[in-house]
Amino acid sequence: MATKRFAWIFGALALIIAFPSASYAADCTAAQRQAADRELWLNERDRDLATEMVFPWGAPAPVDTPSQRRLVQRDYVIEYDDDLQGPLWAANVLGLKDLKGGRIDCFRQDPRIPGAVASRPSDYDEAIFDQGHMVPNADMTFGDVPVINTFIMSNMSPQFCQFNRGVWQILETFERHWGKDGTPVYILNGAVFDRNGDGLRDTDHESVRMRSRSGRTNVAVPSAYFKILAREGSDGRMHTLTILLPHDQTDVDGQVAVDYLRAHISTLGAVERLAGMDFFPDAPEELIEDRVLWDVAGASFRSLVAAPCRRTAGAVIAEGNPRVFALP
Repeated sequence: MATKRFAWIFGALALIIAFPSASYAADCTAAQRQAADRELWLNERDRDLATEMVFPWGAPAPVDTPSQRRLVQRDYVIEYDDDLQGPLWAANVLGLKDLKGGRIDCFRQDPRIPGAVASRPSDYDEAIFDQGHMVPNADMTFGDVPVINTFIMSNMSPQFCQFNRGVWQILETFERHWGKDGTPVYILNGAVFDRNGDGLRDTDHESVRMRSRSGRTNVAVPSAYFKILAREGSDGRMHTLTILLPHDQTDVDGQVAVDYLRAHISTLGAVERLAGMDFFPDAPEELIEDRVLWDVAGASFRSLVAAPCRRTAGAVIAEGNPRVFALP
């Protein structure tokens, strides 16, 4: 879960008021950034090992299109779209390594993507959206480099702050809770582009874009986000839980947030149609799709939505070429 750098002062003040004992993010040093960037360049063997680690049931089949590229880090995998200038999905696994906590902010352009099609922190210099992590930095706190390398912009997607710091962040907390029971949890985090609501992915030219303060309209804004969770059940079979959340300014917390997640449990088939791809090409025939939220008893969670975030409420799509989000 990420916030825009330019809103740091307001966010920090809000957290000081609400949570006086909170620990705050630290910016990466130049040396840390350079060391982390070097770790992004993997050889073929290491890319294969990382992919197998996060996709034990087979990785999504690569889509034969020049606009999509697969970016493999040591601990997670991204499917990036050059036209939309953001991730279509990103996958990681919890439960294999102990998490220690901590955060080192290091938002930066992904050096592996050509500049003309790479999203940048400056694209998010606008009034509405957070730089929302697909793979959360909190899932990578077993080392500084893994944390820093969740802050590459290829892992960022524009999210309403109410969504990013609210129900999405709460769901991320539940995932880490589920990853503590000794059974690895495999997570596919994804974006949906279906503004017309026909259940199929829109064409790229139909997408709505953010408008930065400099006038750039490069990064597309998803209409929904999904999480597909997979783990081996006590019956020895593969179990999945699919949650599809509309990307809007719904502001929920506590039991209301839990009920909201329960109400948005979906199916693999529905999300695969929306995304236009097969996420589990090698899934066993006896795969079980769970239709109830996994147990959240004992999970500690809270919304991080605060007053400065709520000032963005009411953002709407402004018609034009391209269509962009704007405050009323």
